[in-house]
Amino acid sequence: MNELVRSRAIGAASASASHRAASEMVLSTMALSETKRMARAHSAAVHSLSIDNIEHRYMLSTGADISIQLYDLNNFEETATCSQQVVPTSQIAASAASTHTRLISGIAWYPVDNGMFTTSSFDHTVRVWDAESMTEACQFDLESRVFSHSMSYTGAHALIAAADESAYIRLCDLRTGSSAQSLLAHHSGCLAVAWSPEQPYTLASGGIDGTLRLWDIRRADSQLCSFGHSSDSETNPSDSSNSAIGGSVSSVLFTGDGSRVISMGSSGKVSVWSIASPDSPLVECQLSVSKHSNALSGSTQMALTTATTRRIADYEMLFCPSGGNNIAAIDIANGKHVASLDSHFAPVLCAAWRPEHLELYSSGADGNVLIWCPPVAEELSEEQRQIRQDTWSDSD
Repeated sequence: MNELVRSRAIGAASASASHRAASEMVLSTMALSETKRMARAHSAAVHSLSIDNIEHRYMLSTGADISIQLYDLNNFEETATCSQQVVPTSQIAASAASTHTRLISGIAWYPVDNGMFTTSSFDHTVRVWDAESMTEACQFDLESRVFSHSMSYTGAHALIAAADESAYIRLCDLRTGSSAQSLLAHHSGCLAVAWSPEQPYTLASGGIDGTLRLWDIRRADSQLCSFGHSSDSETNPSDSSNSAIGGSVSSVLFTGDGSRVISMGSSGKVSVWSIASPDSPLVECQLSVSKHSNALSGSTQMALTTATTRRIADYEMLFCPSGGNNIAAIDIANGKHVASLDSHFAPVLCAAWRPEHLELYSSGADGNVLIWCPPVAEELSEEQRQIRQDTWSDSD
């Protein structure tokens, strides 16, 4: 850090380069929080997390036990070790009459209103919930297992894009309560979908067939491109040879400016693609995935830091499940594997970033939700320091 300050002082490094270097230095030190922890609320694997887009305060979690937990991340209970424990403020129990009947694969806040959230499930349905009463508002029966879903952050429409095991992406319209449109997308089924944060009618999808595709749902020929293939090559959605990843595409997301798409495949390859030049990836990073691991064979959830966050300006770091018990931290500008976060006892399946708080939340097959942050972002009280010192002394 001293060298970085010195370089900036003598003009050897630009302001932008200094910001990036400082941000990487901070984020590369991410570790388990010593002052906050999440109460265990799930009895089985957690498959999805969602932090609200308005206040960045409320988080939802769900998974194999078919319960839904709602947390206020600013509401704590003091524990015997003086850490602040976040407990669910409300829930939809697995025994509730209106809940899903099989594994809940995805959960997401309505991007422009904290009063509503959506879920997708292996029971063939996408459901809409009232966050205040924690009751179901409506549901869509898609007649096949739903792996994930997405809603547009622009608020320009009320379409839910659902990725399921059929060959189609289903577009469900909240305004009419019916399935508005279907896109013939991936012949073996679709695992992941994501709306562009800037272009409300642009959608990216990743399939079991290993292809990553871009769509404009307003066009008759909706497909804009298949990433990894030249514009004059054949990109028939029913052709399984169009593999941009090598293995199924387990996760897809856009960067904050909407200019790039990030994909992760079951092979452990993470790729960053430019929408303007989709023929080949801008950046690639190959993670080491055990041949015995099947954690990336289904849909997984990556998290990306916000480039406009004041404390980490001009820097984007990707946190993604790596097929094992850890999370890989990757600089998407160059594909550098910056750090590995390792404290889960079973494969990690999902991650969520909390902007402005420099906090990462993760969970997976062990059912634990963990909080990660840079040590510099935490301030331990004198009592907490004493307890930590006593704990270390007892372990000697």
